[in-house]
Amino acid sequence: MQRLYWDAININGQKVFYTVTDAGLNFVSSPEHGVSQVLRFYPQAFEYVHDHQQTDHYRKALKRYLKGKSDHFGFTLDYFVNGTPQEEEVWQLVRAIPYGKTLTLAEIADQLRLEPQVVQAALQNCPMWLVIPLHRVVERGDDRGYRTDASMRIYLRNLEQSPKSELRELL
Repeated sequence: MQRLYWDAININGQKVFYTVTDAGLNFVSSPEHGVSQVLRFYPQAFEYVHDHQQTDHYRKALKRYLKGKSDHFGFTLDYFVNGTPQEEEVWQLVRAIPYGKTLTLAEIADQLRLEPQVVQAALQNCPMWLVIPLHRVVERGDDRGYRTDASMRIYLRNLEQSPKSELRELL
């Protein structure tokens, strides 16, 4: 049975769980949904272990990002969600959106030559919403989200667009 190590962080007052394997980070829960949300993405059986020794590196990298001290995470991802080729294409493009910038869903669809509904479904099926920065995808005139609520997306975009010297201690 595969082992998943889990831990949690607080982001803007909301608890977010994450899981890692020996190969890297593989899941970030939606705020306040708990580690059980992993079952939606990974229905197979796992042994869940709460082990700070295995998760501490990820926790520190996530905190550096959330404190505005880093614009990248510096850890590996373990993509063992088998997304469709289109989903994986969308996730790669979203991951490449520069820190502090945004793209619209329509721009992503145009760049990848996909229907907007395909892009939207890929965003909803993304297992690592924070590390694959879904908050950098916006819709014209709408702040509809992908796995988070509007306040979390706005919070993260503001974090990325604020000068580092103005950031308060978040965690």
